[in-house]
Amino acid sequence: MAEIDDRMNVLEGYIAEQDKTIQELSDVLAEQWQVIEKLTKRLERSERVIEEIVSGQDDNVGPVGFVS
Repeated sequence: MAEIDDRMNVLEGYIAEQDKTIQELSDVLAEQWQVIEKLTKRLERSERVIEEIVSGQDDNVGPVGFVS
């Protein structure tokens, strides 16, 4: 019976380690998702600004900072 108890203890240890690893991975995934959401919003804002700049330029206007 001692052998079964030892094996159970080993298995319980493995399960505890896996639970901890799963929780850590879940936490990292949640953090990465927040970063992705922030970067997506920044990209969307940048795209809007670029579109406004491009659509607001006349054909006769040179590059930004160009003085004719």
